[in-house]
Amino acid sequence: MNDLNLSMFRAYDIRTDAAPLTDALAVRLACAEAVYFRDTLGAAGVLVAHDARSTGPRYLQLAADEYARAGLDVTVVPGVCSTSMFYFSAMTRPRLAAVMFGASHNPANDTGQKILGPGVRPIAEHIGPEGGLDRIKELYIGGASLPKAQGRITAYDPTEEYLAYSMNLAGVEEGSLAGLSLLQDYLNGAAGREMMLAFGRAGADLTPLHFTADGRFPLGDPNPVKAKVIREGLETLAAGRFTLANFFDGDGDRIDFYRGDGTYLSSSFAYAAILPEIKKHFPGAGMGVYADLKSNPLALMEMARCGVSVSVIRNGHSQIKNALFENAAQFGTVEESAHFYEAFTHGGQRFCTENTLYTALLAARAWKETPERFDRMFELQARTAREREWGYKFADDAQRSAALDAVQAHFEAKGTATLSRMSNGYDLEATMMRRGLPFSIEADTATAADWLQVCQRISQSEDSLARWEVVAAEADIAAEAKRDITAIVQRFGAGEEYQG
Repeated sequence: MNDLNLSMFRAYDIRTDAAPLTDALAVRLACAEAVYFRDTLGAAGVLVAHDARSTGPRYLQLAADEYARAGLDVTVVPGVCSTSMFYFSAMTRPRLAAVMFGASHNPANDTGQKILGPGVRPIAEHIGPEGGLDRIKELYIGGASLPKAQGRITAYDPTEEYLAYSMNLAGVEEGSLAGLSLLQDYLNGAAGREMMLAFGRAGADLTPLHFTADGRFPLGDPNPVKAKVIREGLETLAAGRFTLANFFDGDGDRIDFYRGDGTYLSSSFAYAAILPEIKKHFPGAGMGVYADLKSNPLALMEMARCGVSVSVIRNGHSQIKNALFENAAQFGTVEESAHFYEAFTHGGQRFCTENTLYTALLAARAWKETPERFDRMFELQARTAREREWGYKFADDAQRSAALDAVQAHFEAKGTATLSRMSNGYDLEATMMRRGLPFSIEADTATAADWLQVCQRISQSEDSLARWEVVAAEADIAAEAKRDITAIVQRFGAGEEYQG
């Protein structure tokens, strides 16, 4: 059983070092998926794409051939594709299942899959018909196969449709971003082509860095959180005269925002800045958005001032999209990891997913037209202190669990209240601890002068890793919380601090 690489089945998707995913195992996995797509989902076929990773074409070819041999028609997005363009492609073919071959911000030697059912519905652990990814895992372990019945393999290039759709939804016309000086660093990932095309048509004065898709990722792991990876981009930003800058991850679905002077704007504040524009797509009362548990409370208050309810949600792209599908009154979500989700409409249907090109265009337009709103977000952010998410790896799950329990006990002894479930009863799969502010945030929520928020969770995409993030009213409070956490976890064999 150990030879089957079962650890690749994660909570949100499939993620693994490429070495143990041999060609034989990749074919075995594709057979299991083909059975699930045909017999459980009743899919008419499969859409496939790959990101900038050098292993992507090989795994896509193996899977596409196997899907076709199982009688499924396969639609291939040719060449390097961002995850957001993949999602859009699935929106244009909603009767198909879909598989994206990539591994986001992980190291270059990793691979993985994001899996969708018809209707762009996420397939993940406990999410999807018959348990979603759990059922695929069962079929994989059992060596499932289908009678051979050759399907067709065809190509579909969504680029022009995707650009037009994203620009139109963002309210960006050709030439309308003229005069905006913008730097973007793609970290040799998949986002460069679409961003350069769209912002070029919009007339922005764009300086693109590391725009060539290179699966070796010569800068390092394509993760905009890692200081050494974005160092060159930040140095270019400091040396130039830019209005704003964006940094993307390997598959192009994460986007970080920086002001021209190099000041970073956290995702929750960036979302609060563009939410008035997003809300125009969803008129009426009773609408709401989700924000992950790490979001800054002051940003949540700004969101509430847009006339929407704001609810906490657990991390994870599959879980978030599924939550949006299940509640038609919720139209968007922000994760502090720089993911932005929305309930999009295409062909008269509602699809809950991500479109980072749209987010980048909308933010650029809003920054140009209403810079005072972003100025306010930077001012509010400056009133708080943040220790951006970091983590530690442990020798085993028992040590990690003991460390998490000890951290929680420490902060509860210092007066924090604890939240581990969403308002609908779902497990947050994390723990939020707050002192000096309530768990329900509204536009006029009062906060204590020494408020503190600590969030901790188990990583679902990296082995043996636990993560923490702290925001507080003052830098000393946040720094003290991080020192306390560091000292506690060392008693349980924590490794060196991990950023990413």
